[in-house]
Amino acid sequence: MNKLFVCADRDGTLIYDEKYHLGRTSDWKSKVRILPTVIKGLKLLKSIPNTLIYMITNQPGVAIRDFPLLTLEKAHEVSQYIVEIIKKEGGLIDGYFICPHATHAYVTKRINYEFDKKMICDCECTKPKPGMIFDALKKEELSRDEVDIYVIGDRSSDVLTAINADGIGILIPFGNEPGQIEEVKDMSDPKTYIARNFFDAAKFIIRDYHKKVI
Repeated sequence: MNKLFVCADRDGTLIYDEKYHLGRTSDWKSKVRILPTVIKGLKLLKSIPNTLIYMITNQPGVAIRDFPLLTLEKAHEVSQYIVEIIKKEGGLIDGYFICPHATHAYVTKRINYEFDKKMICDCECTKPKPGMIFDALKKEELSRDEVDIYVIGDRSSDVLTAINADGIGILIPFGNEPGQIEEVKDMSDPKTYIARNFFDAAKFIIRDYHKKVI
């Protein structure tokens, strides 16, 4: 029986996303707010024995020189803090991975920022590429064939990350990311689901996983 392996986006999926780049100012902790039903959904997912849940997040703000406080170390501190806050609320995340790079496409669209050229690259860990998923599998000493992969996120790129890992992508639309529902529908891929909230996403995963187990 394969293990249930769930990857969840951070900003806009587990916590509120205010387009802020958490960690770029000293008061960033005051801006961390867990989204409704996240804890309930995480608990439901963990009701399946041996389920693994990882947070995977693109953090290109690390590459922006205009945010001197937002170093890679700070980005890790932020993610660790979020994992701990979720744990204190009763949820459990087994680990996380960060991609701190800015892709060339990202840089091109943000001409008002100055970037660290060493951090600009089209790497394998930036979603929608599935590198962070495979890094998590490697950390757990699991092969792709030993798990059923689900990715939850607020953008079509999260859904595409799942598809690129031969998994199932679940979109939870977030208010400041318009057009994502249409983009996912345009994929016309059966390995997608549009959820109302995190708990709905968790219920879908449980239902779908049980179908494979039976």
